[in-house]
Amino acid sequence: MKIAISAQNLKKSFNHTEVFRDFSIGVEQEKITAIFGPNGSGKSTLLNILSGIVAKDGGEFNIENFNHFEFSYIFQNYRESLLPWRTNFENIALPLEIQNKSRQEIQQRVEELQKLFDFKFNWESYPYELSGGQQQILAFMRALVTNPKVLFIDEPFSALDYENNLRLREYLQKYYLAFKPTILLITHNIEEAVHLADKIVVFSKKPTKVLEVIDNPQPYPRTVQSLKAEQFHQIKDEVLSVFQKTINL
Repeated sequence: MKIAISAQNLKKSFNHTEVFRDFSIGVEQEKITAIFGPNGSGKSTLLNILSGIVAKDGGEFNIENFNHFEFSYIFQNYRESLLPWRTNFENIALPLEIQNKSRQEIQQRVEELQKLFDFKFNWESYPYELSGGQQQILAFMRALVTNPKVLFIDEPFSALDYENNLRLREYLQKYYLAFKPTILLITHNIEEAVHLADKIVVFSKKPTKVLEVIDNPQPYPRTVQSLKAEQFHQIKDEVLSVFQKTINL
């Protein structure tokens, strides 16, 4: 087992309220790890600390072989992350432009993603002309266009209808199986966690600690039919049992 992301004795408070007090976690390389826990338990805060958006108050963290071109973050508020004055193609191309890639390289990479996702829309239109589900797919493609080795995803399906939710889960698995990045996924939905992740990390209330890490050996790809499998429901029940302890239900 090789650890790609680790944090030791993290400390973080907001307005004198402790979120993390000597908090530690390890994330395996080339695995999908889902974090599930109560509202306000610091799930998004952890991603923001690891990505450098929020400063820690204490402790250490490490992302193996990390540099800013090998890392992407898919935000929950995807509409706000898209640039309305740039076309759909230009939004996806932006990270490669920052890396000074040629127009030919950019075109090739966007076409590769389009083929992988099997998704088509007008590249020369603008994000505001797309549906919510299409905008989220656009945000996904932009985050993946650099082929990141580390991918942070913060509740990416929360604003989607169920059809687009399932479709985006399928696309994420396709990308994962093709490129095997290390993925840290934040979700408040047990079904999403068990459907996608190799491991589910259950958080306590704050000050947050890891209550349990639950292995999920279901093989990929996990389809809609996987949601009906006995093993899926067994793991889902296990996660729910741990979660119930922290919320006293």
